Amino acid sequence: MCADFDNMGGGGREPLRVGIAGLGRSGWNIHAKTLRSCGDLFTIAAAMDPDRDRREQAKDELSCAVYANYRDLVAHDGLDVLVIASPNHLHCPHALDAIGAGLHVVVEKPFAMSTEEAERMTLAAADAGVVIAPFQNRRYEPHFRKVLEIVRSGALGEVIQIRMCWHRFTRRWDWQAMKQYGGGALFNNGTHLIDQALEFFDEDAEPEVFLDLHRGLSVGDAEEHLKLILKAPGGPTIDIEYTNASAYEQDRWHIMGTAGGLRGTPERLEWKTVDWSRMPERRLVEGPAEGRLYPAEHIAWEEHTWEATPSMPIPYMLFYLELHDAICKGRPMLVSPLSVFRYVHILDRCREQMAAMG
Repeated sequence: MCADFDNMGGGGREPLRVGIAGLGRSGWNIHAKTLRSCGDLFTIAAAMDPDRDRREQAKDELSCAVYANYRDLVAHDGLDVLVIASPNHLHCPHALDAIGAGLHVVVEKPFAMSTEEAERMTLAAADAGVVIAPFQNRRYEPHFRKVLEIVRSGALGEVIQIRMCWHRFTRRWDWQAMKQYGGGALFNNGTHLIDQALEFFDEDAEPEVFLDLHRGLSVGDAEEHLKLILKAPGGPTIDIEYTNASAYEQDRWHIMGTAGGLRGTPERLEWKTVDWSRMPERRLVEGPAEGRLYPAEHIAWEEHTWEATPSMPIPYMLFYLELHDAICKGRPMLVSPLSVFRYVHILDRCREQMAAMG
């Protein structure tokens, strides 16, 4: 069901009716909050969570039907879209059940635990004629879009290395610290960094993978320290760190290029570039080093900055506005299921290395 949404000002249209599976950190704080901010494009019609207090809160604050069982949520009459915000290991079976009921589906990260799962979900959605939307919302982040723009512009020259850090120092003891639920740094926020990193490679690139995992400060059995290095021919070396064991947090971005570099955080970026055509020409000198010193020169840097502002679009909102257009107007979304196959394939490669590590 989808009425005419061309007139964003309202009038004579019905919102898409959404069900939310899981009312935890993501389902409640991100999805429910964002959907309620989308005007009359969506309405939350039903929600499911095994926790009674969460169900009562949803009933009171969202004025929606609530369920303790996922299959009862899927069977709720009149739903158009189902948001899968359940634990990671349930994403595939929950998505397949929703697709089987003819519902469009939003799938929290990780989209799937394996390439085989991703293929099953995507093929099922295509056969059913419904939209399946991976919630890789961080591909919409303003700082990431800006970094991608700078790198792709060639302003930094040939990019040699990109270092991406997500540092903190904290213990973790929730379900995402447990392997049985698909928890751990790699399958949780590590998927965001991998998804962003792959945008710096060619679409057909097959990067080599080096992986190091450690429990860090996790109280559970899943790793909370991730070191992942990706390298593909003709592309930069990408060095990813996600950890809860860094007492000295470093910048999210550090990029090295042959015509400059970039560093910064999600709030502020700075980069500097050099125009080599305006610098003195240098030729190799095979004789004694002048003054017995290393060669040195003054670089004529051009310096630039970027800062996030409150007026910038919110990634969650951009995602849901695109989802609405995908369902109601057939428009493509920035993040397609095929585009996330790349990071799911990296997860497969990482799992192989994890098995080899024992």
